[in-house]
Amino acid sequence: MITDERGDSLAEQRIEPTGSRLSRREALGAGALIAAGALTLEAGAAPPPAAMPLVKLGKTGIKISRLGHGGSWDIDQEVLSVGFQEGINFIDTAESYRGGQSERSIGEFLKARGAVGHSAERKKICLISKTHQADRLEAQLPGILKRLGQSYLDVYYMHQIDDPKLATSPEIRAAAARMKQSGGIRFFGFSCHDAPVVECLNAAADSDFIDVVMFRYDYHYYQTEGLNRAIDRCFQKGVGLIAMKTQVGGMTLPERFNPFKKRGLNQHQAAIKAVAADSRIASICSEMTAVQHVRENAEAVRSPLTLAEAEAIGEHAQQVSHLWCRGCDHLCRAAAGPGASVAVADSLRFLMYHDHYRKPEHARALFAALPRAERDLSAIESGAWAAAEAACPHGLPLTRLMTRVRERLG
Repeated sequence: MITDERGDSLAEQRIEPTGSRLSRREALGAGALIAAGALTLEAGAAPPPAAMPLVKLGKTGIKISRLGHGGSWDIDQEVLSVGFQEGINFIDTAESYRGGQSERSIGEFLKARGAVGHSAERKKICLISKTHQADRLEAQLPGILKRLGQSYLDVYYMHQIDDPKLATSPEIRAAAARMKQSGGIRFFGFSCHDAPVVECLNAAADSDFIDVVMFRYDYHYYQTEGLNRAIDRCFQKGVGLIAMKTQVGGMTLPERFNPFKKRGLNQHQAAIKAVAADSRIASICSEMTAVQHVRENAEAVRSPLTLAEAEAIGEHAQQVSHLWCRGCDHLCRAAAGPGASVAVADSLRFLMYHDHYRKPEHARALFAALPRAERDLSAIESGAWAAAEAACPHGLPLTRLMTRVRERLG
């Protein structure tokens, strides 16, 4: 299955395996020791309920499915249709996805269902699109709506922002208000992939016009204190939270070390269940490219996280913690010296698409689209990456990883 992709300050948030309660920290903390003997757990998980869970998306009041379609791939109408049969009512796309073709394909799907204008079918769907051009939000919206064949978006995002100031900008606030007043959008927000995610989430909590945030979140982040405080603040302020990149922790492990395989578990379903167990998160945006992926993911969000899955997640997080990039690539690039402007975080994310999501052509195309200076890996031979590696606060083997980027994507 391919899917896109904490602390305890909210003490009432719990994970509930069958027959008992297990706190988030106990179940999900990287390296946590889970004492099965102290719990009364039935074997296996309870049968999933018939319906896809629906929850309110923060203060928007929109009832959104716990699982949503990510639209950054070559859209398959059957996959979307099966998703709707499974109870998914949330589709996320962007004007940049496949040069606008994602929006066109989703528009065709919605038109065939009669989900256009202000029809009853359209009102059942939460439709989200995005633009990278935060300074041209209003100018870009008509093109997005035309490609989708729609008169409005439920949520409109600034895409992949890395400047927290955008979330409190008076100019952006005014643009969002005008688009809402015109009826072109119902709610407004942003997505963020890498650092500074914490700063962006805190800015959203401080803002009076950010309604929804989609951010990168998987089980490696559970014990990140600053991030959890920011998530808490957004949740308490009513900012709707959507998780993406929930599979980023699925780095390749030798089979003999794979804790999921040893326990006979589906790693991808366990990763989704772990994020779904955090009730601060309204929905999980998942790139599902086959019917099987949709059905497996839908089953995962309907089922509770089991003790075996929680144990495997903790073990796996420990084993791969030093292999995945948290996005603070300004630190390693600075250490690499003058002229090192390689987009480390983006490059390693594309490597993940290549190795784990099994999308080699897409990964190479994304890497090739980077500016030349950002994909210049000549510093590997010079030894500059040894200094960059030493500067990484998470101990990533950057020389080895960036060599892998060059070999597979360059």
